Amino acid sequence: MLIPALAWLFGGSFFAEPQDRAIDANYYYRLTNTFLGDSRALDTYSDGANDPFMGKSGDASGQLWKLTRLDDGTYRLTNLFLGSARALDTYSGDPNQPFMGKTDQDYSGQHWKLTALDDGTYRLTNLYLGYSRALDTHSDANNEPFMGKTDQDYSGQHWKLTKIQRL
Repeated sequence: MLIPALAWLFGGSFFAEPQDRAIDANYYYRLTNTFLGDSRALDTYSDGANDPFMGKSGDASGQLWKLTRLDDGTYRLTNLFLGSARALDTYSGDPNQPFMGKTDQDYSGQHWKLTALDDGTYRLTNLYLGYSRALDTHSDANNEPFMGKTDQDYSGQHWKLTKIQRL
């Protein structure tokens, strides 16, 4: 869904100044979470769908995430593997699964709010779903990313951003 259609829904609170501890737009970051630790990182498959998954941390271009600050204080998340033509987004149907959407329009699911948490990590929510859902990982063997409810303090929603290399 496009931003103008939903901007009124959040009453301006989503557009508040981000709590981003020195996000440097000149670097790629590896995204890991507290639940899985540093051994698994957010990545994208190399098939046609390019869906996000939690891969074994390593030297993979799909694990190098660029955080581009947008005018409303949110970030678009793209990776080196797919380039700027695709960004992390969420489907509109239940369960709002994350996917790598085209960046040909200004989709609200591609506007990610990074909320700084006390442990030095971030909770990632987007404009489309608001604060009620955040990027998380399942606890099964595949640890697939999903948009989990924010009604409790889930460790899969605590994302560590590790600066990896300059753009």
